[in-house]
Amino acid sequence: MKSLVTVAVILFLFQGPESAHAQQKFELSQSLSVCGGLYAASGFGNNFYTNGRYDYFLMGGRYFVEASLGVGSVQSNVIGSVTKAAIFTSNDLVTYEFAFAYDYAPGGALPFFTLGVGGVREGEETHFAGVIGLGKRIHMPGFLGSNALGFRWDLRDQIFSQQINNSNPFIVHNIVATLGLQVYF
Repeated sequence: MKSLVTVAVILFLFQGPESAHAQQKFELSQSLSVCGGLYAASGFGNNFYTNGRYDYFLMGGRYFVEASLGVGSVQSNVIGSVTKAAIFTSNDLVTYEFAFAYDYAPGGALPFFTLGVGGVREGEETHFAGVIGLGKRIHMPGFLGSNALGFRWDLRDQIFSQQINNSNPFIVHNIVATLGLQVYF
């Protein structure tokens, strides 16, 4: 634990004077992102997942609000090999999120933190979800001759109550890990 704290302090102290203000110098206040990654549906396994995000930045990028829409699958090879019964009417997955984020160091090494609400539609079942997560926006001025491009990574936990067939409801933690391209405007 002590070494983890030491690494975090070193990253914070040695992020350089320019990187700490890279996002603040970038005067555009909105962005669109296209991301891809893995969706770990609790008890069903991992599947490829894509999403689009819209961000609106406040106070130089330190705070932002975000809306996202994602699609994927809840197909499970484990459940399919154990039983031939269908848990959902289809394997389609659609998610949406509305989140508020805080980024202590928009151009630095520390990640931003998100808190929000969303919905998870697995097959024909829709669940209201709480969303927590972290991520990092990496603005890349001059990348491909543009000052409006960047990369981002996100890790989210979609938390909701689920009931399968006639079982008792239980709390689900679906983990989403994505990497994507961000365009500022």
